[in-house]
Amino acid sequence: MFRGISNLNLDAKGRLAIPTKYRDEITSDFEGQMILTVDYGVRCLVLYPMSKWVETEQNILSLPNLSEAAREIKRLVIGHASDVEMDGQGRIMLASPLREYAGMEKKLIMIGQGDKFELWDEDAWKQGCENMRESAPVNIQNDESLKGLSI
Repeated sequence: MFRGISNLNLDAKGRLAIPTKYRDEITSDFEGQMILTVDYGVRCLVLYPMSKWVETEQNILSLPNLSEAAREIKRLVIGHASDVEMDGQGRIMLASPLREYAGMEKKLIMIGQGDKFELWDEDAWKQGCENMRESAPVNIQNDESLKGLSI
């Protein structure tokens, strides 16, 4: 289970060190094999353990080809999917097209999302948080699936 937030830095070669608290789980449960791709809704990257990616990819591939929205999701998410493997120092390489898509410079934010991670450019994350804080009360009131949610 991946949860929490981490501040990270890209090195000059475009590598990112996975936080130590996740390395053992990624190595033992997933043999260090992960998939990095884009999020189709916002400008961030999503890092999936291979086993979770297989399930997600099948769900995306099962979408109807006659739907333009489904084709766009396939182009973005599957088209950008990149195999990544942690090296001996716990680093992964973020391919240049993925970094460009997400507007990533040097400072990044990694957000645990249970079965996957989101990777954000730090400035985009800060702006996104501000936008979420402003829109959350309205969005929660208007979303039936969130009725009765208590934290």
